[in-house]
Amino acid sequence: MSKLWFGLLGVGVLIGLYAALTVVVTGLGVYNANDVTFWVLPMAGYLFFALTAAGLTFLSSLPSVFGMKSYYPIAKRASLLAGATLLVGVMCKALDLGPIYTLLNTVHLVISPNLSSPIWWMAMLYGFYFAFVAIKFYFIHNNKWHSIGGKTSAVLALLLMFMAYTALSIVFGIADARPGFFGHFTAIYFAVTGITSGMAVLVLASHAHFAFTGGMPKEQAPVFDNLSKLFAVLIGAALFVFILRAVIGLTSLQEAFDGFRYIAGTAIYRIEMWVGMIIPFIMMIIPTVRKSRLGLILASSFVLVGMFVGRMVMLLGAQIQPMGNLAETRPAFVTYFPSMYEFGIIVLALSLSLLIYSIGVKYLRLEATPD
Repeated sequence: MSKLWFGLLGVGVLIGLYAALTVVVTGLGVYNANDVTFWVLPMAGYLFFALTAAGLTFLSSLPSVFGMKSYYPIAKRASLLAGATLLVGVMCKALDLGPIYTLLNTVHLVISPNLSSPIWWMAMLYGFYFAFVAIKFYFIHNNKWHSIGGKTSAVLALLLMFMAYTALSIVFGIADARPGFFGHFTAIYFAVTGITSGMAVLVLASHAHFAFTGGMPKEQAPVFDNLSKLFAVLIGAALFVFILRAVIGLTSLQEAFDGFRYIAGTAIYRIEMWVGMIIPFIMMIIPTVRKSRLGLILASSFVLVGMFVGRMVMLLGAQIQPMGNLAETRPAFVTYFPSMYEFGIIVLALSLSLLIYSIGVKYLRLEATPD
């Protein structure tokens, strides 16, 4: 890793820290949120990184939990990436809450639990989930894959991922006042797109690493060939879910889906569809492209761009249409564009996750497998 690369990441972290500190000190007024669109870009960052972490956790569990030993070469890299993306995802959610006094109120949330609240369960489960992802990586790094601690932490990290993901899905699925979140269908959408974005991160990180280190080890070629095929299947599955969601939203007679129908005519929706799914799917079903390192890097990059935009599409589709009393004094659809501080939060999340991964590549032998 060059000094220039780390320098660029350092600049990104500093820019993001300025945005984050501004939010913590001055509050949510620096966001372009309002009483109609209250979940904005940092929330989209939370969904993107947290669901990507879930996909990476699942992929890192293939050899240790499911016994698919041929996938050991990807497990350590996927485990570190899961921790990095989960950390910055939770950070995005914290900064979505705004000023310091709101963040400190989370202490009260912990010590006075509301066991009937999905949001309380989501917060608690994500805390334990991150802890066991970190513990799992500790055992992997110390070559204790098959120790009692290593196996236990791998199983618990996977189980807590499923539980945290379920709580997150319930938060959106039971929002009866916002049918534009697609109710319980959201759980399917989150599952398919989460593992697809996790695979995209793993494919991009692995092949970018190989591109800068002289190539892929020959003995790992079959593993990554299988991964590229699985990646194509996952993109196809994500495209199917995307089409199914579009059919539901565009044909529903409920007025609450008017916001989704409006978003479906915008550029960000087309970016999600074409850049995030159709173009990479076409690329990945062409054998020569699927076997090309450049093709895999481009396809995975396209998927990640589309998936991130898709999180914003989901949030806006359910929010831009004023409801209740707000509908009497507002236009049919409100407009929204992120502020520079919102972009700064995403720059911080991206830079920090890349910095963690880059340190791992340089010092932690992410290609290691059990002895």
